[in-house]
Amino acid sequence: MVRMLANRILLGIICWALPCVALFAQHGNLKGTLQDKQTGETIIGGNVFIIGTYKGAVTNENGAYQITDIKPGEYSIRFSYVGYTEQIINGVKIMAGQTVTLNAAITSAEITLNTVEILGEKNLVDLESGKSEAKIGSEEIKDMNVTNVQSIATLQTGVTKTPDGLQIRGGRVYETQYVVDGVNAQDPLAGTGFGVDIAKNAIQEVSITTGGADAEFGDGTSGIIITKTREGGSKFTLSGNYARDNLGFNIHQGPSWNTEQGSIAFGGPILLKKEKEPDKHSAKREPILSFFASGNAALSDDFTRFTANQLHSSLLTNTTAWCPKQDNRWSGTLKFTWRVRPGTKISFSQQQSLNINQNTRSLQIIGNDAIMLPGFQWAFAQNLDNANTYTHKSSLTVLNITHLLREKWTLDATVGRLFTNLRVDANGRPFRYETINQLYDPASIVTNPISLFNPNDSVVYVNPGSGFYNNNGIATLWHDHYAQEYTIKAKITWNPSKVHFLSWGIEHREQEYQWIDVTRPWLGAPIRVNDSTVFSSNRIGQSNDIWKANPATGGIFFQDEIRYKGIIAFLGMRFTYWAPGKFADNAVADPNAPVLQQIRDLYTEQSTPFAGRRFKARLLPKIRVSFPVTENNVLYFNYSHSTRLPHPRFVYAGLDPVYQNRSYLANLGNPNLNPETTVAYEVGIKSQLSANWALTFTAFYNDKFDFIVNSKVTIRDQSGRFVDKAFSINQDYARVRGLELTIQRRWGKWLKATLSTSYQVATGKSNTALESLLQIKSNSSTLIKEQYLAWDRPWDIKAMAVIKPDSNFSIFGLKIRNVRIFITSTYKSGLRYTPVNLAGYESNGRPIYEVEYSKPLSKIGSPWMWTDIRVTKDFFFTKKKNNISLFVELKNIFNQQNAAIVNPVTGRGYTTGDDITNDLRDIRYPNPLDRGMLPDNPARFLEPRQLMLGVGFGF
Repeated sequence: MVRMLANRILLGIICWALPCVALFAQHGNLKGTLQDKQTGETIIGGNVFIIGTYKGAVTNENGAYQITDIKPGEYSIRFSYVGYTEQIINGVKIMAGQTVTLNAAITSAEITLNTVEILGEKNLVDLESGKSEAKIGSEEIKDMNVTNVQSIATLQTGVTKTPDGLQIRGGRVYETQYVVDGVNAQDPLAGTGFGVDIAKNAIQEVSITTGGADAEFGDGTSGIIITKTREGGSKFTLSGNYARDNLGFNIHQGPSWNTEQGSIAFGGPILLKKEKEPDKHSAKREPILSFFASGNAALSDDFTRFTANQLHSSLLTNTTAWCPKQDNRWSGTLKFTWRVRPGTKISFSQQQSLNINQNTRSLQIIGNDAIMLPGFQWAFAQNLDNANTYTHKSSLTVLNITHLLREKWTLDATVGRLFTNLRVDANGRPFRYETINQLYDPASIVTNPISLFNPNDSVVYVNPGSGFYNNNGIATLWHDHYAQEYTIKAKITWNPSKVHFLSWGIEHREQEYQWIDVTRPWLGAPIRVNDSTVFSSNRIGQSNDIWKANPATGGIFFQDEIRYKGIIAFLGMRFTYWAPGKFADNAVADPNAPVLQQIRDLYTEQSTPFAGRRFKARLLPKIRVSFPVTENNVLYFNYSHSTRLPHPRFVYAGLDPVYQNRSYLANLGNPNLNPETTVAYEVGIKSQLSANWALTFTAFYNDKFDFIVNSKVTIRDQSGRFVDKAFSINQDYARVRGLELTIQRRWGKWLKATLSTSYQVATGKSNTALESLLQIKSNSSTLIKEQYLAWDRPWDIKAMAVIKPDSNFSIFGLKIRNVRIFITSTYKSGLRYTPVNLAGYESNGRPIYEVEYSKPLSKIGSPWMWTDIRVTKDFFFTKKKNNISLFVELKNIFNQQNAAIVNPVTGRGYTTGDDITNDLRDIRYPNPLDRGMLPDNPARFLEPRQLMLGVGFGF
């Protein structure tokens, strides 16, 4: 019995082992040589590694290597040697029972500044990166129906487009760091997240990092968008396009919003390198000095189809030329590149952008604005010539020097200047006129025909007007701010061995901010009646916030990327510092300035004097680890700290003892505010299932704290009165946790498709600093209870495909050649809203709804869905591939109505006949006390269907 049992066990082991032995026997091998590309000499001690595995080898005295026992499949092979540019060869097929020969030649780092040379088709995922990152190059961007960096970013996993702007992984709009050519390009005062607008044709590459950023960057608490602008090459190029959504006779009809878009780009060599071989074709010569330039315009009357007769701006001298339509966006790029010698390159770039429109989301005064609402000024719909016009000018100048110091040392130095200016005025009117001779406050007045309410009753009312401003009054906001930043940045990279890749550096920004924010600026001007002045004062509007400050910020960083047998570990540390500047220092020291004594003491105690200013600092650790779990399957983990300085308004508002707002609950700045901080955790897996299949799965948790909240304090002003102020402190927090899944599939060279799914939950105590103040004043229970945040959008599903049929592709026997198709489709959870309950009916039969304040933002509105497509047909007319192209862009193909304003009664956008809440007027139930607006705001839905027809060229 025992012998029988032993025989069965032995037989089972043999049956189990034989397939394993057979499988082992079917593994393949890889061999070859490594040499210097320029000299042809073999390289001894070179490193050869199979990416996504633990397998590698070192070249011997003959420059040869051999790697055995490789599981069959397709791999990427990395060749490296100290002092040389790394080379990665993709798509290497290892066959069962065979030995593949793969020779490589790498270039000395003294000749090229490229850190990595990639041969073969680009992999769908980067198995050596522990980041959650998407990189999109100019060739991919060319086929997309996008216009700028923002629209490219919205297509990526974890990035959501809202009425406020872009949000990454449940963060607020302003939490994204925006970098162009190595320099911050974000307006720090506008609150929109972006500053300089970079158009599609000026982009070399866009990198969107949502997790695991380097220590070099410290300001992006939710994500970082890095843009590299194009450079001129060895050939002259000229390209451009023009598109519009109407043919002249169908303006504002159907899928036409009266939109026009145009762009032009050109570049090439100014000075070419002389070749030793005179018969060599000049086109192959590398340029010593090259240039690139582009100009872009995007003009539209917007889908609401309400327009001013003419937009004006007090910031421009000739606004008619710059404002032909309701939304006007201009941008330009100029870049020079000088390759001084092998290993040294200098580039100079200039970016300009100008946006003029009447979208109130162009300025989001952090902490006060209502969030998640469209920026259309509905109350001014009948007279947009008197509404606020927003003019945003930005300029970015960057000088970069990349220099190979030695064989193993590289220096990257950057100097930059950002200037951005935003003006908000009453459609070009001055701050205020010398005298007041009319009524400026906008109002809805009763006009003919007048109707009566209860005409047969003892008390008769006149029915109110429509709610639209119609008394020729003007917008009540006047705003002007500018931000000027000078950046100096230096980074040194050192590769002492094949294991360590070290870099360290410093970034410092000197800043100048000026902020002027006035409501009803005409208050205080002399009043003129019958040619005589009857009243005047030195008052600056009904309320104002005026200050100018010169803060500074920066960081010192160190990082080491360690590669050892397939394991890649990144260890980084950033020492970030900031100084509020002399304006804050002087306010703390001035006994007449409205600074609380407790803040004076804490500011002195918690800051350090240096070079005439007081500084504060914080250490930000960053860790990334990735390692293979099986062939072409890599597990990675990220842990990082990042900070975002509070909006300057929270720091400086009301500190000037002369120019301060003395109205009730005016804002009072806090010089001792700390940055908002995010501690991020992330774990994920990247799988290159085959050469044409890839999968990425990620789980993340972002812990956000020290958000700004407003509380009420009472101080004594210069006149001796006690006044209440809204005072800013670090107290709020938020938590975002989520899962992301991205699947990529490639069918040859003619089709590439991506499907991404994201699920996340964002919760916190309050959405804005003003909301927290209202909670404090009302003793609301929500103050101590975590709630959903207004921008929480749990589901975000995107599908994207690029189709390029080859010359043999046909439909019904008809060959389809030189056609490119880009299609994207999105499903996104709707906006959150607070539910309402039916509480009864008014005497006229109108339902009364009461808000469930105990369940803030607990409901989700109807989902957003849209599908966009771009089809391009190229016509080539020379052997050099010069071409003319025709293209069609169709946005929101199925004309989905996506609610940007949710009716809490129905959970979707208002449609005719829906019940609405009590703060909106309902024409079915006339009421003499109506004061709200009508619910049919055309901006209550996102953009409807739009059809663009265009022509492009390239030489």
